[in-house]
Order: sequence, then C-alpha cells, then structure tokens
Amino acid sequence: MTTTLPRHMVTESPALTAALAVARSVWPDEPRTSRLIARLAAAGAEGLAEHHTDAAFSARLAQAESDAGLFPYPGGLARLAELRAEWDD
Repeated sequence: MTTTLPRHMVTESPALTAALAVARSVWPDEPRTSRLIARLAAAGAEGLAEHHTDAAFSARLAQAESDAGLFPYPGGLARLAELRAEWDD
C-alpha cells in the first residue's frame, strides 16, 4: 500500500528474530512482519517511557530522602511541633 510516511529498512538480526517470535505469540492474528515490528516498536517505546518516568521519580525521591534533615526548620523543632499541633484542630 502506498503511503507518504517515511519507511525504514530493518535487517532481521538474531535479536529481532527472537523479538518477532515473542510478538507472534502475543499477536498471533497479525500475519505481517512489518506490522509486528511496528507493534514491537510501540510497545518498546511505551515500556521505555514508563521506565524513564519511574527511574526519574525514584531518583528524585532518593535525593529528597538523602537531603531530609539537612536544613534546620526556621524557629527550631519546637516551633515545628507547635505548628503540627495546630493541624489537629
């Protein structure tokens, strides 16, 4: 089918052959290898995006935890305790 979208040639390496075998088991109703490759790319991108987001969040959380307590609370801990006591009201 003709298209105006860019096309890409991919050599079927052993890694791609293995990935296609997995794709065929996940999407057995898809007979076209080109569509399987497109679905693999989309699924891989989704997984990378989730990993990147999770990794970035984990890094920020680790940094916040390592920084906890480095900066004294203005007015000292007694003032902080007073403010927290007001929250219960």
